[in-house]
Amino acid sequence: MSGWKMCRMMVLCTVSFVGLGMWTGCSKEYIACYGPFHVTSDTTVWFEGVTRGRVDHQFNRLMERHPDIRTVVFSDHCPGSNDDVSLYAAARALRENGIRTVLRANSVVESGAVDLFISGAVREVAPGARIGVHSWSFGGGEDGVDLPLDHPEHDLYLDFYHDMFEDDALGEEFYWFTLNAASGDDIHYMTPEEIEYFDLETD
Repeated sequence: MSGWKMCRMMVLCTVSFVGLGMWTGCSKEYIACYGPFHVTSDTTVWFEGVTRGRVDHQFNRLMERHPDIRTVVFSDHCPGSNDDVSLYAAARALRENGIRTVLRANSVVESGAVDLFISGAVREVAPGARIGVHSWSFGGGEDGVDLPLDHPEHDLYLDFYHDMFEDDALGEEFYWFTLNAASGDDIHYMTPEEIEYFDLETD
């Protein structure tokens, strides 16, 4: 099984989609919903839930219909991704649009949701926010950390972190840090010192 098919989420949920990923259950408190992207104003999105295989299309539709979006705020339930290729396409588009990502004091981002957060052109982390990392996994007990350092399955992630971090060496170090921080069925919540060391907050 190739690396992009692995499951990187800690919690599974079932979501019904319409069209290119709008939720049928979009609450009236939101202007519109595109998968995990919930539009709260002309400029702001509330992000919540799992990112799935159409998250790149959902993000593109979001920006087509709401081109003035400038901020994504993460909720207390952002458990990760089940398709990192689509996730990284969405993350790169988020960076290209110069969007700011925000963790509030009660925000919890884990696994692939961390990658979406670090794609922010500007990133804010309030005291108390939780950033959870672990090794990606093929499932069945085999994790990315178990592969040789030169295995090609690492390339997807190394390329992404090189693009997201201003310092390539720091981005690569962050990748190996996530692999070793916890197994695929566990999670490590980064300390304030680790968050500072890896420059996850830009402000």
